[in-house]
Formats: sequence, structure tokens, C-alpha cells
Amino acid sequence: MVSEPTGKKPGNPLPEMAQLAKLLMRHGPDIDNIARISGQYKETIRYRYKEKILKKGFALQAIMDYEGLGLSRVVLKVKVSETYAPYAKEMFSAMHKLCYVTSFTFLLPEGLYMLHANVPKAFRGRFVEFMNKLKEMGIFETVEVFNFEWFRNIPMRAEYYDFDHGVWDFDWTEGVEPSKDQVEETPSELSFDKFDLLILKEMHKDATRSISEIRDKIKEEDGIDINYKTLAWHWIKHVQEKKMIKGYRLNWMGTSYDWAADKPKQRQHKYMIVAVFVKGVSQAERASIRSDMNRLPFLWCETAGEDYHCQLSFPVEMVNDAFSFLEGPIARFGSRASYHVMDQTNGLTFTISYQLFDGAERAWKMDVPDLVARFQNLAMKIGGNSGLSRGSN
Repeated sequence: MVSEPTGKKPGNPLPEMAQLAKLLMRHGPDIDNIARISGQYKETIRYRYKEKILKKGFALQAIMDYEGLGLSRVVLKVKVSETYAPYAKEMFSAMHKLCYVTSFTFLLPEGLYMLHANVPKAFRGRFVEFMNKLKEMGIFETVEVFNFEWFRNIPMRAEYYDFDHGVWDFDWTEGVEPSKDQVEETPSELSFDKFDLLILKEMHKDATRSISEIRDKIKEEDGIDINYKTLAWHWIKHVQEKKMIKGYRLNWMGTSYDWAADKPKQRQHKYMIVAVFVKGVSQAERASIRSDMNRLPFLWCETAGEDYHCQLSFPVEMVNDAFSFLEGPIARFGSRASYHVMDQTNGLTFTISYQLFDGAERAWKMDVPDLVARFQNLAMKIGGNSGLSRGSN
């Protein structure tokens, strides 16, 4: 059946819904293939997929090979100056289109923003330079940069989740077995083009759609009318055969995308999300904290290198257990470690900044002087009460 983690009781087979969840994360919504692998009827798989996955608010998103696309993860904590705080959301949304920012979230109780960016490796220095320029302009009061070698999305530990009742079954005294997905320390770079990126960004938003639906969305959103056969060829020969998609995320927090309203929707107050940071970790320290955090089925994402960062999403009924658990791993690092509650009502996640890929040159681009000039213009408009949204056009 499925050669995955053994579940709560070693030797016992995984529940059927846990098996389906793990196959979806490995193969995507390929019902025929999943039925063949699991030895179950297609109708049974399709019913469970629709009724107990999609209708329960679970989004299915493609996990692209960021490193293979030449992108590296940069995470920052920034304090937005009081003058610019009312325009923070618009400013960070502009940064997605202009300089590779892929998410922003307000952190409690300090009032900082956490920024995630997928930046071309060659431009990491330029990106940090630009963020420090924003501090010099007075847009940010503080900028703290965290450096990493790799980033990973954590597969849902479906064997600890009751799909019928929508609750987690986890013993805090035991922990879970480490997941078997591996971090690639030396990923290979891929050859890709603009069509590939357009497919990937749509699959990252919603992997349940057909190539025809993706084609329609690209035409509507990007104004690019791609022949169906051309797009299908890119999907098969580039995206699939070159393994540009590393797997699929089953978004168990219940967040999904409302295509009619063109905005994310999420079930609030079901989970509390905590961001953990540790500065300057040694190899032994990195292994230690990774071991601690990977004992939990609530680990959402993880990135490490010179520094360490992870996000955990705890069911609200387990908050006391969660903070009691965090005290141990965090305390060992003293002032180098911090953790924050993420305000789910004040944040947004984007896909990759595919607009910054030059299709003709087949290369990512970043012009720091132009970025500085744009944001200087925005700063002047804000100072004149003209509004950031007009300045970002």
C-alpha cells in the first residue's frame, strides 16, 4: 500500500483516510493512479477525496522546487514606522510584484511583521541591501535578516488526524516519528521558461484544477493566451518530467482560495500559529532543535542554515500544551531565540514572483536603484497623504 510513517501504533496499518491523504501529497489529485496504488475503486477514492478533503476546506497546493528554480528563502522581521503602518499591506503586496516577497504576517505581541521572500540566489545581497535602504528612508524602524540554506514544507501527519471528526489525536508525552521526506542539501538547477512558471504559480494556488482551467486563469489574470496543446506539452515535458513539483501540500489548517472573490479565505480561531526564530546556530544546535520541533505533528514549515526558523500550527484546545512544550527547546538558546504568535487576520501569502522572470533572457531580474526610486516616490506620496496604492501603479 503506502510506505510512509507507521502511525500512532507501530505495526498497525494506516487508516484509509490517512493513506489517501499521503498519496495525495505524493501524487496530487491523480485519482486513477491513487486507485491503482491503493488497490481501491476509483469511485471510492473520488468520493473520499471530494467529501472528506475538498468539502472539508482542505486545499491542495503544489510544492514547487524553489531551489531548482534558482530561488532561496530569506526571512526578515521588520518594524514598520508609524507613518507607514497604515499602508503596510499595500506596501508588502507591491513588494511581491517588485522584489520577490511571497508572504507577510503581523507578529504578536511585538508588533513586527515577518516577511518571507523567495529570492534568486545571485540577488540575496541586493535584496538585503534594498531592505536596509527602506530603513534608511524611514519606512522601516528595524530590519532583522535570517539566513538559510534550504526550506521545506512539512507533509501533513495524517495518521494523527481524525478526518471524520476534524480533530487531532496526539499524545504530547510520546511525540511522533520523524517524517521520511528528506532535505536536499545540493539540489540541481532546472532549465525552465515563462510558461513553466505560469503553470507552477497556478498549481501552487490550487492543484485541483485541469490544464484547461489553468489556461483560462492565465489568460484572465496575466493576459497571455496560450494554446492548450502548448500548455499541456509544457506541463508534461517540463513541469512533470523535470520534477519541478516536489510534492503537494494538503493544507490541513483549512485555508483555501476563493476564486470568485479573488482572495484567500480561512477558518479562523481553529489554530494558533507560532513562528520560532533562532539566530546563529551551530550544526549540533540545528540538529537538536530540528529534532525537538519534528516531534510534533503540527510543524508547518522549516528552514535552516546559519539561522533556524519554523512555523507550528497548534489546535486552539492544545495551546497550553504547546507553550509548555516550547519552553524547553527555546530556553536553551537564551536571547538568540524568540517566538511569536502570528496574526492570521493581518497577513497574506502569495505565489512566486513570476513577473520578475525575463522570458526573453530566461533569467530572473532585480534592479535595486529602480526599486529604491519607486519606494522613494511612494514615501513622498504617503507623506503628502496621497496614498500608497496610487503610487504603486
